[in-house]
Order: sequence, then structure tokens, then C-alpha cells
Amino acid sequence: MADTGAGAQVGNLLGEAGISIPKFNSSTIMTWGIYIIGGILLAGGVIFGIYLLMNYLKWNKKITLFRRVANRIIPVSHDKAMFERIGQSGDYWLKTQKLKKTLPRPKIEMGVNTFWYFEREDGEWINFELADIDAQMKKAGAYYVDEDMRLQRLGIQKNLSARLIKETFWQKYGTTIMLIIFVMIVTICLVVLFQKMQGNWTAATSSAQAIEHMAAAVEQMAKNIGGGLKTV
Repeated sequence: MADTGAGAQVGNLLGEAGISIPKFNSSTIMTWGIYIIGGILLAGGVIFGIYLLMNYLKWNKKITLFRRVANRIIPVSHDKAMFERIGQSGDYWLKTQKLKKTLPRPKIEMGVNTFWYFEREDGEWINFELADIDAQMKKAGAYYVDEDMRLQRLGIQKNLSARLIKETFWQKYGTTIMLIIFVMIVTICLVVLFQKMQGNWTAATSSAQAIEHMAAAVEQMAKNIGGGLKTV
């Protein structure tokens, strides 16, 4: 009770001084708690995103490590790396992220920010590039033309096409059907054209016969008159 009275006296004193104390209830406290937690989560997400972006921009080199396994050169590891400046003279070295390897700055680039390394038997990493096979074969004077391999490849391709590539009806017979339709259309057009030409020939023949009858009638008329016609 004493605490309540003291709190009331303090509230009265602040009220007389013109200072208002906001009243808090359980819903207001819960709302502010949600805001605070949401703000913390949002800030944490932004900070984490900035960290990932900076980390991505920092480790922007790609490393592929090759080793000899069973007398074959195969890639065994992929890692990210960065160029780290050392000293004040502008020198850089290469520092890998997961493999924890520090190497001299590489000179041979296999792609955009991509470097290949070969690990020797003594553990040393060597920056390398692919050799020109054509140049080596020309230098050795070797030209490989394997006709049996070519024929085998063609046979495999034909078998795969026959077994795996299923032709549809139109893919198989479409060309033949279209050719038949084209021949039928051309034949119909020729028949119609010949019919039209036959009609024209019939009209021309009738006209010629009419002219011939007219000439005979004129000649007969001339004979009746007495003059006749003189043929040339």
C-alpha cells in the first residue's frame, strides 16, 4: 500500500509539473514487443544479407584442383578464392576459402576468374592450362583416321534412331501424302484447263465453219447474179 501511495504521489507531482505519463496495458506491451522483435529480426536479416553479399564479392575466384588418380588426371576439388594484398608494394597472393591454401598469384586463367591447378606428387600446386592436341599431333607427325570407329559410330546412331526415336504418322508418311495431294491438285487443274481449251477450240471451229458457209453463200449469190467469183 505504501508503494502505491508513493507512486500516486509521484504521479501527482509529475501531473502538477505538466508531465504526462502514458498508460500501458497488456495489449500495448504485446504490440510493442512484436514491433521490437520484428525490428530485431529485420535488422538481423539485413546484416546477414550484407555479410553474404560481401563474402560473395570477396571470394570471387573459382579454383579447380586436379590430381592423378589411377593414372588419370581428374578434378578432385572445387573451391573459392580471393586475391589478398600483401605489403605496400602492390603485390597479391591467392588465398583459398575451404582448402586453406596460400599460393602465388596465378597467371593462367581458364575462364572469367577461373583457375586450374594440378597437385603434384610432392603436394605442390601448379597453375596450368590445356595443351593443344592438334599442335602436338602435328608436331609428332601423327594423323589418326579410324574408319572402323566412324562406321561403328554411324551404326550406333542408326540403331539408337530406330529404337529410341519414334516417328509419328505424319513424320513417316507426311511427305508421301503431301506429294499425292499435290499430284491430284495439278491433275484437276490440267483437266479443267483442257476442258476450257476444248470449249475454245469448239467455238473456234464453229466460227470457221460459219465463215466458210458464209463464203459459199456469197459465192453462190455471185453466180446467180452472173458475175461469179474468180479464185486466185
